[in-house]
Amino acid sequence: MGTVEFMSRLELPDPALFAGRSEREIRAWCRYFYTTPAIPGKPPSLRAHALALYDPFAKRSDFPAGIRLCANVYVGCENGCYYCYVRNYIPAPDQPRRKKDFIRRAMRDLRELDALQVPPVPLHISNSTDPFQAVLECKYQDTLRLLELIVPYRHRFTTITFLTKNALLTAQPAYINWLHALRPCQVEVSVSFADETSRQMFEPFAPPIPSRLEGIRRLRAAGIPVSLRIDPLFPREPLSPDFWPKPRLTDYGLDRTHTLEEIESLVRFAAETACQKIVVSPLKVPVGRWASLEFKERFRELYGAPFGGKPRTRSFAWRLPEDYVDRFLIGPVKEMAATYGVAISTCAANLLNTR
Repeated sequence: MGTVEFMSRLELPDPALFAGRSEREIRAWCRYFYTTPAIPGKPPSLRAHALALYDPFAKRSDFPAGIRLCANVYVGCENGCYYCYVRNYIPAPDQPRRKKDFIRRAMRDLRELDALQVPPVPLHISNSTDPFQAVLECKYQDTLRLLELIVPYRHRFTTITFLTKNALLTAQPAYINWLHALRPCQVEVSVSFADETSRQMFEPFAPPIPSRLEGIRRLRAAGIPVSLRIDPLFPREPLSPDFWPKPRLTDYGLDRTHTLEEIESLVRFAAETACQKIVVSPLKVPVGRWASLEFKERFRELYGAPFGGKPRTRSFAWRLPEDYVDRFLIGPVKEMAATYGVAISTCAANLLNTR
């Protein structure tokens, strides 16, 4: 990886992070992000922050996310989604817990950002864990307290994006009041299934689908911008003969995922509730250190068949053929979105376009 020189010829990693920034901005952001190396000539390390640098888990030359911050309020998640990518890098992802001194650290970070007069950037709450997961949030209200803290520093962020499966909690009056105070902001609600059988199979402890849809209705009634994430999209029947020699999911040991008709009902719901967009991405099966072995084995044959029997791995996940994703997985959903008059974006494009 290349380097960029900054202050007394100190070399920093990731020069693409600072592309287009002035010298003053680079200096300010470097003070926020990096430690001073203990050994002269060595590159510095990232400092620990409650409001941390968003990590796209990709080269910024391939994924030019620029400088954006994320605040993961809790560690782990009660939803228990087997497909969650955090299983690749968070120990005990199904054991949600509170972060030590999170609110105090967040307050310190907000004051530092303001003192450094960094230019405003997007803030994401949260990328790796649901900030509105019921058990922890109802007990500690760390997300609610974070919203209150941010308000006086709102000018330090261009947009604030919340990602959750618990839209009904997000739509409670206490949260609605702070969401209004933080405008412009948006809530992205994940609803991958319209059928409770599939939801219980792949998201065993996540809020039921009806509660998520009701939460979206309440958020929209309160004037909060909402995006509906049909994310991830699972392979569905009939399987394309261009990629699979057998057409049914049962041929590969799977009972069901979701149907095109069920996805259409979600697209229609997004249109009826005036969601600002639909966000989609294909299922990537986590195979990292803390991934579910049962989930991996359930999808091994299905994901291996298009590649001669061995699943294709990239970034600690099994991937589907890109041509299949474009033509058969996302393509029909794009056509539906056009029919119902609602915008649609892939997950990556949605993040890059959030400015």
